[in-house]
Amino acid sequence: MTFALIAVLPYFAARLVRPVTGRPGARIRPRLCDVAHLLMAVGMTTMVWTVRVPAVVWVVVFAPIAVWLAVLAARAPGRLPHGSRAVTAYFAVSMAAMVWMAVPTGHHDPVAGSHHGSSPAAFSFTPLVSLVLGGYLLLTAGWWIGRDMRLTPLWQEPSDAAGPAPRTGARAESICHATMGAVMGLMLLTMV
Repeated sequence: MTFALIAVLPYFAARLVRPVTGRPGARIRPRLCDVAHLLMAVGMTTMVWTVRVPAVVWVVVFAPIAVWLAVLAARAPGRLPHGSRAVTAYFAVSMAAMVWMAVPTGHHDPVAGSHHGSSPAAFSFTPLVSLVLGGYLLLTAGWWIGRDMRLTPLWQEPSDAAGPAPRTGARAESICHATMGAVMGLMLLTMV
């Protein structure tokens, strides 16, 4: 998992220095999403290596991002950083999952071999929430792999094929999001 997360870090870091065009609000939203994904990759890496970062740090970082993305997902698609409600909602869920993994909710810590929290009521539904979030993120990792990927080599496609021009970097973006979704999904499933 560590190698997968380290592999996506340069991609999201490089996206921070790429030029973004458009009106000021349209330029800021993609940058904020890139920062959020970079922080998410760093956060997951620290969680995999069980670096003890206080839960409040992750809550302060990821909860506002999750709320911001959820609000954006409810808005018109043309105003979204990735142009899709489904993608923006996926990002909101993944940021909320970061908060879920960080806070002591009565889940089992596979590394420490102990349970966090003390509420039996919290422990009763925690595995279900972790299972649902983990399963969702693993399924969407498969969707990311299929998104924007060519299923046939360029030389097999007709030369007069009409359709939208492929987006630059779409494969790298899909692979990075799939990697992060799969790693986070697996991390959540270990909490069950």
